[in-house]
Parts: sequence; C-alpha cells; structure tokens
Amino acid sequence: MTLSTHRLLGLTTQTSLHAGSGSADEVIDLPIQREAHTDWPCVFGSSVKGALRARTEQSTLDSQLCQAIFGPDTGNASEHAGSLLVSDARLILLPVRSLTSHFRWVTCPALLRRLRRDLERLGLVSQLPEAPEVADGQALVTQATSGGSELYLEEYRFTQQTSELGDWLSLLEGVCGSTYSRELKQQLTVVDDDSFRHLCRSAMPVQPHIRLNNDTKTVANGALWYEENLPPETVLYVCLTAQPSRLKSIDLAPAALVDTLLNGLFIERPWLQLGGNETVGMGWCRVEVVKEVLA
Repeated sequence: MTLSTHRLLGLTTQTSLHAGSGSADEVIDLPIQREAHTDWPCVFGSSVKGALRARTEQSTLDSQLCQAIFGPDTGNASEHAGSLLVSDARLILLPVRSLTSHFRWVTCPALLRRLRRDLERLGLVSQLPEAPEVADGQALVTQATSGGSELYLEEYRFTQQTSELGDWLSLLEGVCGSTYSRELKQQLTVVDDDSFRHLCRSAMPVQPHIRLNNDTKTVANGALWYEENLPPETVLYVCLTAQPSRLKSIDLAPAALVDTLLNGLFIERPWLQLGGNETVGMGWCRVEVVKEVLA
C-alpha cells in the first residue's frame, strides 16, 4: 500500500504579492522572502501552509478533516502532526519588463533543472530533455521580438535566439494552466543563471508607503517605508505530500485526503491569497492543481 501521495500546486500571481522576510536590508525596509543560497524569491512553506489552512477553515469542509490535514490548533499541537507536508513556493517564471517588446516570462536552466527534479520526486513527470544550454548574454525565446536580434530586459541587453522549447513549454503550461497557453508561447524566455540572478534583484518592484498626519495632512514622523513585492504574473509552484491521517476519526487514504481538500478548495474558485496586505488586494494567486503526469 502506498503510504504517501503527491500533488503539485502551480501558483500564478494575479496581484502583487508581499511575503515578508521580517528584516530590513540596506535600502528596503520590508524585503520579500528569498532563498539564501540563490537569492531567488520564494514564499516559505510555513506561509503557504498557513494560507491553505486559513482557506480551509473558511470553507465548508469538515473541521475534523482540517485537523487531520493540518494538525490541531497551537494549544493542542502536541497531540499529533498533520498529514499534509507543504514545501516552499518555488519560483519558475519571473515577469520582466522589456524595452523592445511586451514583458517576458523569464526563467533559467537552473530553475528548469530544479523543477524537473521536483516533478520526478513527486512522480509527476516522465522523460524530458535536459535543460537548454544558454551562453552569457544570450536569450532563448519561443517567439522573437521585432526590430533585430537584440532583446532588452530591464537595462540588460541579450542576443535573442529562437527555440521551440517544446517539451518544456508543455510542462510549464501544465504548471500555469491552459489559461496562460498563449502568453507562454509568445513570452517564454530563458537566460543564463547569472543574468537571471541579477534580474531577481533589479526587476522586483519596490513600493513606497507613507502614513499621513490627519491634522496636518503631511507625512507622520517616521512613517515612510519601502516595501518589496513579487509582481503580478509571477509563477511559483508548491510540492504537496499527503501521509496517512494520525487522527483516528478520519479513515481516509492519503490520496482521498488530499484530493478532498484540493477539490473542496479549488474546483469552483481556483484562487488562494498569500502573504500580507490582503485588505488592499495583494497576494491573490490563480491555482492549478497537478496530479497527473505532465509530459
């Protein structure tokens, strides 16, 4: 008998998303969460799990099922662990503005290799070719921009080379969902790993915030800060693993457990709110549930 079941959630941000790291850097007061070794943006698994639990508690799903999946509340946390294992939300496509075209959905070979390894671990992918090799200063594109061989992403210049990226295009469409098929075919761009790391710093929007003094209508003392966000159209993915329930009153196999959860949450309304600033419309992601082999 299989003791665990795997699923993948594709998350495409539809509004800006701020999952804060909790500490300021030299310039930005509220930076986003990042992986320490790569500097790539991410959303930590604890934040994703909290958002899933909050959505579940607001749904019509049974409270006992919620407890079996996520574990008891904090006051009773020692009773048993939840059955759902939630990974970080990992970046796969970053929207980057271009001086020579519409914005591009940018990724790099290192991200593609990691996505493939994650899908292999989850049992959700068959054989795929290796990630494409990209030289420094080169950009592989599925559809070239007009106006010559040069492609500008932010202030960086690349020499574009057309590539079908067929199997990778199909796999990424499985993560994003068919809603984004047209955009992927037009805008998918692969740059080298080092250039992508720079884009992960320079392409992040930073928004200034102020708080006004109601009497003078001027900025209150010390109430100016800068907040970093993930832009809309960022694509991330989350790996989910369901283990047998540790709550004796719930007698469901792991596959039934996780599918009951995901069907109850995302069949009719495939959206999830992540991160802070919910009351000003931030953090909304379109969810694509992947449970079949993608390619």
